[in-house]
Amino acid sequence: MFKIKIKNLNLFGYHGIKKKEKTDGQNFCFNIEIFFDSRNISDSDNLEDTVNYSKVIKILKDINNSSSFNLLETLSQKIAVEIMKISPLMEKVSVEVEKTSPPIKENLESVGIKYVLDRKRMGNMKGEGIGNGKESSLDVYMSLGSNAGNREKNLRKAVSMIDAGKNIDITKVSSIYETEPMYFKEQNSFYNIVLKAKASDKTSPFGLLGYLKKIESGFGGKSDKRYGPRVIDIDILYYGDMSINSDFLTIPHPRIEERKFVLVPLAEIEPGFKIKGSVIKSFIEKAGLKEKVIPVKGW
Repeated sequence: MFKIKIKNLNLFGYHGIKKKEKTDGQNFCFNIEIFFDSRNISDSDNLEDTVNYSKVIKILKDINNSSSFNLLETLSQKIAVEIMKISPLMEKVSVEVEKTSPPIKENLESVGIKYVLDRKRMGNMKGEGIGNGKESSLDVYMSLGSNAGNREKNLRKAVSMIDAGKNIDITKVSSIYETEPMYFKEQNSFYNIVLKAKASDKTSPFGLLGYLKKIESGFGGKSDKRYGPRVIDIDILYYGDMSINSDFLTIPHPRIEERKFVLVPLAEIEPGFKIKGSVIKSFIEKAGLKEKVIPVKGW
């Protein structure tokens, strides 16, 4: 296995969720690693049988200079995808992006993200622009909850806003269920739903995450306490058959199996869905989850 490295490339950009990051910008440090199977290169000494460093750097600079990303996950993912398109010889691309002067009041050197794209996953990544050129879509499942204000109104407004988003179309919405709080008991009961949507190959999990966080922020009223009261809460449960693990996003959602308020409405809209090899209704019965989940009304 060969590895090409581009180390500590420093560029100025406007990525981040804070207003100051968007207007004033900051320095970013990029580290790229590109892996080749030695059998793909053989004994060749020709440039076309490897990757031109300058081309990789140009792609990176073009992406950094032309767009402002809310999340470093989205930025690193976009860079990895575009680099992978350069040559079929690549087996894996690793992209690390760091904020060298982050807007955090802590004594630290940097904060950042590392994203690794393996060619074996490319068949599952049409949503990231590595498809066969034809427009396609992936099934996305989301869970929504509200326990502050007019709970039903909050859910209906959030669903409408999601459906109005670019490259996302809602196809199924469960009934509304009233559920007891799971982790922090001293709060009002929730109204919960699960929805299914089609996400086109023009979006990505991190792009969708950024859009959903913007919707949540627009509602306001979110408790500072983890699992505390909130006007609206939206979680991505599944994004096709992708598997992602980052500080901001884990797919599939890591707590699906313990959340009856997710499993019951998901079973309603997808009765054939399987979890750990079991049809979802059988899984719920075997799990022995005790929380109350009571149907309120159809969507």
